[in-house]
Amino acid sequence: MTTSTLSSEPVSASAAGASTEPDRELVARAASLRSLISERAEEGSRAGRAVPEVIGALEAQGLLKLTVPRRYGGHESNSRTTVDVLAELARGDGSTAWTAMLLNIGNWFATTWPVRAQDEVWGGNPDARCCAILAPAATATKVEGGYLVSGRWPYASGSYAATHAVTGFLAPQEDGSLRHALGLFHPGEWTIERSWFPIGMRGTGSDTVVIEEVFVPDHRFQYFDDLVAGDYATELRNREVRVRAPFLPTGTIIFGAIQLGLGRAALDLAMERLRTKGVVGSVYTRARNSPVHQIAVAEASARIDAAELVAHRACRDIDESAISGRYPDEVARARVRNDTGFIVTLVQQAVDQLLKAAGSGSFMETSPLSRIFQDTGMAGSHVHATPAIATEVYGRLLLGADGGLTVEV
Repeated sequence: MTTSTLSSEPVSASAAGASTEPDRELVARAASLRSLISERAEEGSRAGRAVPEVIGALEAQGLLKLTVPRRYGGHESNSRTTVDVLAELARGDGSTAWTAMLLNIGNWFATTWPVRAQDEVWGGNPDARCCAILAPAATATKVEGGYLVSGRWPYASGSYAATHAVTGFLAPQEDGSLRHALGLFHPGEWTIERSWFPIGMRGTGSDTVVIEEVFVPDHRFQYFDDLVAGDYATELRNREVRVRAPFLPTGTIIFGAIQLGLGRAALDLAMERLRTKGVVGSVYTRARNSPVHQIAVAEASARIDAAELVAHRACRDIDESAISGRYPDEVARARVRNDTGFIVTLVQQAVDQLLKAAGSGSFMETSPLSRIFQDTGMAGSHVHATPAIATEVYGRLLLGADGGLTVEV
């Protein structure tokens, strides 16, 4: 079932984003960068962020403006294209793909703002990029014409490569209540404090955004519950397909894309190793001849394939919603979140299976497989990717459980 909250006016078949199929040229561009990304991955991990050469290559290929409207020189890509591009990037390095993911989704969030706000972002700089932290990590002060905001937002992935920031805050209301809002902040209105020192996804630049006494005018903030319901502030939602997509599903399935790419990379590396690896203490001189290793690779490959199919179904649901202009109900939106959690589970199982089959050498710091192992675990811990949260809320909706939802979908 669906609930119509946006215009269901038909859109032209040639309109940007009016397709559920991927833009294969953009996917091919991402694939062409895999070698460079892989070669510079360790350097990025040490630096805590993707190196400038990699960011420059992504920018040159247009892969940091996938979701920017065409009127500003972007691609206005659908969810399927975005997911497939990110998966290809993650085959080179999870941190680099994560950075591209957050910058592209931050840009898409910005397209839901009024055109005036969008013009302020891209009108003078078509290469502007937005990082995004949805958590309401500060309480703002209501002032004439907007809010005065101060706060600190950790886990701001890709912030060092961003020009603008979208951050969450609690907005006081006239009745004394607080309402979750998102503000759009311009260059010079925020700074970055180094705080990101994890064991996995070390090169995402997920440091802390700091904002001190910055005025956010009315046209540069939106309420989070409006966004969740698809009630976007942009005046162009009946003309541009991509801003008719559901808010949280669009911002959730992308986490599955990173897992897919990491899983594919692990499969490639493990098979390369297993074709020549010996099997100590066994009658099999090579792992490629061992049924145990053959089964492990086949099962892991099937899990990754299944995860990809689930991701593509979720993208189809999101893209069909945008094209039709009919906003999906909570059950449909929760399924996308559950799909994302299931992708995490399938890929993590596959990666664990592959590394154990490939042997203890795969867990050495010098092995790219060890970085993938750490990255899948770290990436799968994000609140929008965590399987348990996703399955709980989806199950509540499927069974019609009493009470409200534990998380927004």
